Amino acid sequence: MANSYAKFYKCALQVNPYDYIKYRGQKHSLSEEEYNHAIYENCLQAGIKVVGLANHGDVQKSKSLREYLQEKGIVVFPGFEISTSEKVHIVCLFDENTNEIQLERYLGSLEIIDTNDGISPSKLSFSQIAQKIEELNGFWYAAHVTQDNGVLKLQQYPIWQSSLLKAAQIPAKRDEVEEKYINILKNKDPNYKKDTPFALINAKDVSKPEDILSETASCLVKMSEPNFSCFKLAFKDPDARVRLNSDLNKIHHSSIDQINIFGGYLDDFEINLSPNLNTIIGGRGTGKSTLIELIRYALEQEPKGKDAKKTFKNIVDANLGAGGRVELIVTSHKQFGKQFKIIKRFDSPAVIMNMDGTKSKLKIEDILPSIEIYSQNEIVEITEDEDAKLQILNRFLDYDNNIVQSKEEKKNSLRKNATLLLEKYERFDELSSKINKLPSLKEKQKNFEELGISQKLQVQGDITTEEGYISAAKENINNHSFQIKNVAVPFSDDFINKTKNSSIFKELKQEIDNFNERLKHFNAQYEDLKISTLHSIQSISNKWSVEKQKVEDQIKKAIKSLGELNGINGEDIAKEYSNTLKEIATIEPLEQELSQLKKEIEKLEEERSNLLEQLNAILDNELDTLRKVVKKINKKKLKGKVKIEIYPKRNRELLIDFLAQEKGLGTQGLKWLNEIDNFDISSFIEHIKNGKDAVYNAYKSYGLQHSKAEILAGMSKERLLELEIIDLPNIIDIQLNVSSNEKENYKSLNKLSKGQQCTAILNILMLDNNDPLIVDQPEDNLDNSYIANNLVEGLRELKINRQFIFATHNANIPVFGDAELIGVMEENEGTGSINKNCLGSVDNNSVKEAVVNTLEGGSLAFRMRKEKYNI
Repeated sequence: MANSYAKFYKCALQVNPYDYIKYRGQKHSLSEEEYNHAIYENCLQAGIKVVGLANHGDVQKSKSLREYLQEKGIVVFPGFEISTSEKVHIVCLFDENTNEIQLERYLGSLEIIDTNDGISPSKLSFSQIAQKIEELNGFWYAAHVTQDNGVLKLQQYPIWQSSLLKAAQIPAKRDEVEEKYINILKNKDPNYKKDTPFALINAKDVSKPEDILSETASCLVKMSEPNFSCFKLAFKDPDARVRLNSDLNKIHHSSIDQINIFGGYLDDFEINLSPNLNTIIGGRGTGKSTLIELIRYALEQEPKGKDAKKTFKNIVDANLGAGGRVELIVTSHKQFGKQFKIIKRFDSPAVIMNMDGTKSKLKIEDILPSIEIYSQNEIVEITEDEDAKLQILNRFLDYDNNIVQSKEEKKNSLRKNATLLLEKYERFDELSSKINKLPSLKEKQKNFEELGISQKLQVQGDITTEEGYISAAKENINNHSFQIKNVAVPFSDDFINKTKNSSIFKELKQEIDNFNERLKHFNAQYEDLKISTLHSIQSISNKWSVEKQKVEDQIKKAIKSLGELNGINGEDIAKEYSNTLKEIATIEPLEQELSQLKKEIEKLEEERSNLLEQLNAILDNELDTLRKVVKKINKKKLKGKVKIEIYPKRNRELLIDFLAQEKGLGTQGLKWLNEIDNFDISSFIEHIKNGKDAVYNAYKSYGLQHSKAEILAGMSKERLLELEIIDLPNIIDIQLNVSSNEKENYKSLNKLSKGQQCTAILNILMLDNNDPLIVDQPEDNLDNSYIANNLVEGLRELKINRQFIFATHNANIPVFGDAELIGVMEENEGTGSINKNCLGSVDNNSVKEAVVNTLEGGSLAFRMRKEKYNI
């Protein structure tokens, strides 16, 4: 399907024929045929689609160049340059179908004093010639206005200020002309102030083929088709439709270029979109909302509101269904202007294809990371969602992806740290529990000594202690672990095969493989060492057992010598004595482990403290950046319209949800957290660690109950470590200027009507985003004055650097927004479709008629309103 939308065409509007150079006292080194061909070749090189022929006071000498360019597909507006009686030069151009005989007649009617020299002025004044050209359905512009024979150079105030002057040629970029003319060209000089719109164009006087390659030899004119009718219409809206080459953004934004739908209500739907403003119009039930939702479906974008999610699912199920699919061709700013094809089959994941037919490994978020799609009334739902309000500011944060990644990396490090700490804490508690028995065991040992039992059972005591230490040695070796991890190769075999220096990278990979292979030997050696050491310890233990056997008889005699003590026989006394010594021998070595464990815990706690500070630094940086961005938005982008204020860490919902998981705490019992203006999680945790009285006294004035303080004070170590990394979101207050005069009066969203709330949000949504904004009926909840005076104004300015796709019932958006593409939807035999005969911009007569009939109630209603309003 061919493109039908209006786009900028490069137009060189002052090209001269072969003979013109003689007026400059020069000669060509080319023949006329070679000159004509060189002009054409340079048009191709410069991307020029339209040429205006403007020889001084002559039309016949342009004939051969005109015919050559037309044969090659260049659109030619024939014409001439003429001097008015005030000696002001103007260029006159006419329809591409105007023949030389007609041109001669037009030129003859302008009463040139001497028709032979080609440069003599006319007897007619500027205004007489301008009106004459208008009557002949031609177009004219004031030539080289800041140079010799130009309107400004000749200080012709009346001519410049005339409503007849609609276009003026300047020799350079806007800010590169002589300083004395800059304010005049910006229409800021009161002496030259124009009350009617006018265009500035570059149209260098081309006398040599190479001249046409200059940036100032051509300008850009937006047209549905490169023809004279569209060209003339463009100058009725010069702010939107006429640009210098230097005006356009060199960085291309993302766009949805083509939509194809197969199956369902919009079966066989096909449209090519403009990279700028697209408006879809049509009667109710023709499928406008369905189209928007199917675009959303293809891009796998979830609606933000509950109602919107339900509507979205219903529309997709009802209007696509099994076997249906949506295909989009998109251009990605993120991927440096590369095109992709996205295929979304019903109830299947989206498939992304490269344009060469191979499957891409990229995801939609890699291609259109910041695309925004809003269904009817969905913008209203943003006003009630704190997170959604924050999200719409993300486009202004250049650091966003990096800071999110850094934040998550720090949180992951803190989570790993917490896992290690909890393991150490658990082992510490276990060791402490055992070591806490040591004082009572030592006391029992002392009692045995005082009763003389230790002396009588000294050999048994020594043997028992030795046995405990041997067992501890075995356990320590058994529990020991050590593993050297392999080193990863930082590139793939595929990279090696494709890279220029593949042999070097093969050699590098071999070295890493060798390193990993040798690591296996180290790990194997460790396992062998552990087994051999345990074997050796067992051998030592066997030796010790032989020695133990030698003293068995001596121990038995010692036990018999004990006799009976307080009704307890000697064997039981000896057994208890032996168990006491064995426990002491087992526990005492743990004191060393506990000491080492304390150091490890201290190190992990210090590491955690540093990680928390690093995380806080990232959060500080995030907040500082947000403050700067908001300040910039308030001062420049939204000044006089919307104002944004930040309340740092003021959203406590995540914190309340987390704490509510504690048994005995509910969300209602935690609402007091919302009453604290300045809340700090680290201070909160310190109060909890200091006990129920500390936490109660710190927060009782806000509504914390004593029983709830006790529950908080009983939180586990694990939960407190989780609490440390909860990130409290900011709250932003979006305020709209509701004043109708110069004195600003801002009101917060919660004090505005729904229409005003949407006005505030839409002002922000339209700003700074390289990916498209798609909205179904943006006019819903907006008043007409905002649409006409604010929305449309913003669209005209911003669409140069962003794609907009709107389904609308409001004529102001496509007409005054000067939509590059207006698509008219209609229903035929139960299927929604785009009317391919009514596809284009308002410079297309069929489209213009469709807009009047669809959005204005028909030409009769349109004329009736005009008569009633007396305009």
